[in-house]
Amino acid sequence: MRPIRRQKRPWTLILVIFLIGILIGALIGYFYGLVVSQVGGETIRLEMVYGSEKRGWIEEVAPLFEEWWEEEFPEVQIDVFFRPLGSRESMVSVITGGIKPTIWSPASTVWIPLANLMWAEERGTSETLVTEWETFIYSPIIIGTWENYAKTQGITGFQSLHDLAILPDSELLFAHTNPQLSNSGFMAVILEAAVAASKNPAELSLDDLKDASVKQWMTELEAKAVYYGESTGFLIDQATETGPNGLNVFVVYENLIIEKNLAGDPQAVWNQNLKAIYPEEGVLLSDHPFCILNAPWVSDRQRWAAGEFFRFLQSEEILELAPEHGFRLFSTPEVPSDVFNSQNGVESTLTIPLHSSPQGEVLLRINDLWEVSKAKGA
Repeated sequence: MRPIRRQKRPWTLILVIFLIGILIGALIGYFYGLVVSQVGGETIRLEMVYGSEKRGWIEEVAPLFEEWWEEEFPEVQIDVFFRPLGSRESMVSVITGGIKPTIWSPASTVWIPLANLMWAEERGTSETLVTEWETFIYSPIIIGTWENYAKTQGITGFQSLHDLAILPDSELLFAHTNPQLSNSGFMAVILEAAVAASKNPAELSLDDLKDASVKQWMTELEAKAVYYGESTGFLIDQATETGPNGLNVFVVYENLIIEKNLAGDPQAVWNQNLKAIYPEEGVLLSDHPFCILNAPWVSDRQRWAAGEFFRFLQSEEILELAPEHGFRLFSTPEVPSDVFNSQNGVESTLTIPLHSSPQGEVLLRINDLWEVSKAKGA
């Protein structure tokens, strides 16, 4: 006779599940309380200085971050201060202590080794200013112009722009930002020097910067510059406000062309859209790093809050807002067809992207070449 096998009563299983639930809840409560005890207390001041070309996206996500924070950490007060500023200007201000943000977000990672080098020299220390950063979005450097001007001038890159500049009857009104203050101007000068030397930017040498023919080429193009702006966001505002009779060619980011065309200002005021020309010599990409500074004024609580801000930026719903402001996503190779199209003045596919930049010594000295070749009255 086989023994009778006793079945477990359902209430036993329910009790076990209930006890496990209590244990998990207690652990969650414990660790949350630990976080609050470590970062609670006084209000956390989270300040970020960022390149002005991100202004539209940042101004949209900033209030969303504050709402998210209240839900995630209701017992931890935070004050958020986000300020647009040109990449080089912000770098110098951070190094000299003129500004003391927790997060620094220049337009390109090209500024990180420069910042670390200058920080070490200024402070007399072996410690680096930037040791951790994240990149979520990017935008190529392009030659911006107006639809009608693009149709008549046949600009395809920096060499054709130079050829246009030296024509006796040239009506070129050229602009880029000051490379000593802003990333797009810095990259514009890098591209000019590379084309003048017939090289890839990564191949530029100090000898190229001293070459008389390179200097002459740049002087001929820069002679047509009528404006050197402090930041790229403000430059595109200037181009849109003054119209094709004020600025007809300007070096900016692709996202700003999209943003302005979507807003409708160029069409409404000047009866034509802005247009992006992707230099046939190659397109440099601005990858917009978000850097947590390794500086004495950044507390552990601020560093923790900055990490949470990065986590917030990586969420799908926040990243989805970036293409609406003309940014491409590293996480998604495909671009939205309703944003990246000819109607908005851009192309969906990038050709000849240049992922590399010059060596450190060239980066430090390239502005010296611009200083001797720039337009004097701009």
